[in-house]
Amino acid sequence: MKFSHSLQLNSNPEWMEYYIAYSNLKKIIYTIENARAGTQVEEPSTSTDLETAPLIGVPSQVSTLEEVNTFFTKALNEERERINTFYIDMHRKITKECLEIKEEVLNREAMEQLSLRNQSVNVSPVMLPGNMMQSPARGEDRESMPASSSPEPPPFFSILLWASNNMRLVRKELMQRIVEVFVSLSNLKEFVETNHTGFSKILKKYEKVIGAKLKEQYMKQLELDFPYLPTTRRSLEEHINVAVESYARVATEGKRDLAEAELKQNLREHIVYKRNTIWRDMVDKERRNQTIGFVTEEPADVFQGKYVLIRLCGCPVYVPRNSTHGLVILLALVLLIALPNANIFGTPAQNNCFAILVFGSLLWAFEALPLFITSILVPFLVVIMRVMVVNGERLNAKDTAKLIFSSMFGPVIMLLLGGFSLAGALSKHNIAKEAASFILGRAGTKPHFVLLANMFVSTFASMWISNVAAPVLCFSLISPILRNLPSRSSYARCLVLGIAMAANVGGMASPIASPQNIIAVGTMSPSPSWIEWFAIALPVCLVLDLAIWALLLLIYRPHQEIVPPELYGSHTPKPWNGTQLFVIGVSVLTIVLWCLESTMEGIFGDMGVIAIIPIVFFYGFGILTKDDWNSMLWSGDPFHVSGDACNGWYCSWKSS
Repeated sequence: MKFSHSLQLNSNPEWMEYYIAYSNLKKIIYTIENARAGTQVEEPSTSTDLETAPLIGVPSQVSTLEEVNTFFTKALNEERERINTFYIDMHRKITKECLEIKEEVLNREAMEQLSLRNQSVNVSPVMLPGNMMQSPARGEDRESMPASSSPEPPPFFSILLWASNNMRLVRKELMQRIVEVFVSLSNLKEFVETNHTGFSKILKKYEKVIGAKLKEQYMKQLELDFPYLPTTRRSLEEHINVAVESYARVATEGKRDLAEAELKQNLREHIVYKRNTIWRDMVDKERRNQTIGFVTEEPADVFQGKYVLIRLCGCPVYVPRNSTHGLVILLALVLLIALPNANIFGTPAQNNCFAILVFGSLLWAFEALPLFITSILVPFLVVIMRVMVVNGERLNAKDTAKLIFSSMFGPVIMLLLGGFSLAGALSKHNIAKEAASFILGRAGTKPHFVLLANMFVSTFASMWISNVAAPVLCFSLISPILRNLPSRSSYARCLVLGIAMAANVGGMASPIASPQNIIAVGTMSPSPSWIEWFAIALPVCLVLDLAIWALLLLIYRPHQEIVPPELYGSHTPKPWNGTQLFVIGVSVLTIVLWCLESTMEGIFGDMGVIAIIPIVFFYGFGILTKDDWNSMLWSGDPFHVSGDACNGWYCSWKSS
């Protein structure tokens, strides 16, 4: 990116007029180029803005390179003079203030120490732990200690002095002054570096455009100016250290690193542009979308620190450093090897099936491995341990693999994708939130009715979007209530628990409310229709919501707290736009077809085919994007595969 953009973003706004006028110098360069070429050019604007106003009059014709260098050097010198004058003035003021603060801190300590020494004859030693009038090192007075450019941490007396309540106001005032001085010194340091970079870059551009040699000679002259001298830069660093040390004495009990960290929090963030940033960001984003990491540094060893190398039967095995997870994995492996040889059941297939069941249950229960990794291990073990039995005959590995993979993308997976697409569209375009706000706006102001309305909304939202997203949506709607309630309000706890529990209840209200519901529908034979599911689930959900509501009212008794009436009554429904109406229409059509699936089986064949409708409409018309598709919960698919394998175990068990 251009240096001029970086200059605008990183400059101190209060000092903007004293930075190098980089853009104006660029205009002069291009004007000189056109003048040498003999083309007619417009005079630069006479605006009062330093970045757009001309520094000097630009001649219409310039012939030799010597004249060009003289002309451009004059423009650079005007910049140098203005920058140097400002820097010298600011350097004198800020460094003087820095030294005055240091002297004030030391004088304050000396005065308090002297005052305490004069009163020490009347003070009990118990009141002076550690003899505050002496340093812990040698017991000498501070005044007798030699001066040092980098003093050691303050003595015990200084720590107690600045931590006392009597010094609270003085400490606060000094801390504020030190912060201001530190920020000013840091800005002055950045001012020098930015202008030095600006001169270097504008001279490089001048040589590139004009073809003259000026940079090396001019930069040598620039280095002799006061702001760029090595002694000046060292002086600036020393005064910054003085400010840090003063802050450490006053605010952080002599801890210099902590003082420096606290002071740096007050600095403006510096923005750095690189010419290849756009390209790298585009490649990085594309590769992230393709789930490929863009490694810019040497990849770290993922086993280091997280896993421990052990040897099992002479083979190296990495187990988690977490003792519980490591023991669980080791126990699961031992049982997986031992149980098939125990001959607990009648056939090898049954023994192997039981071993896989114990192995997977242990890893799932303790989450020793990521849940989806354990799930994907199950079909692998089912194949290599030959668990499947069909018509009393134990299948070989090849036939078992075909049977397992045939179920990895079936109607249930498509139904999952359709449900995720519906939930994504309803959430992304604020349809669920607007509908919930409309309902809650008519809930009244009585606490128990507001609670019940929020619970019903949470349950209803969980039917169509995930039962994780539903409570998040409801919490955003009740945030005005929570902000206006006392911190220990029983009604706040009541609301939060009610929404969370109602969302769990809503997870069983529709076939697409939770992935396990879809898997259950696909496993049951015959599969229940949506109407049959609603006929059973909705009454159960209603009873559970009312029972939870009554229990919360009984425990928390929120009727004594009043909800501000303006929280929900002020909601004004917004008119639906075309996209929202389209999403609602497709969603209603899909749900109606799912409900009528049993009567339209001759047309669609399965609910998974109907699920293609929202996928095509939403992604085909740009309602949802590729990023939305990539953000789906793909790690849940292995659970479905593992569930099918579990179903195969049961069939094998019965048939054998």
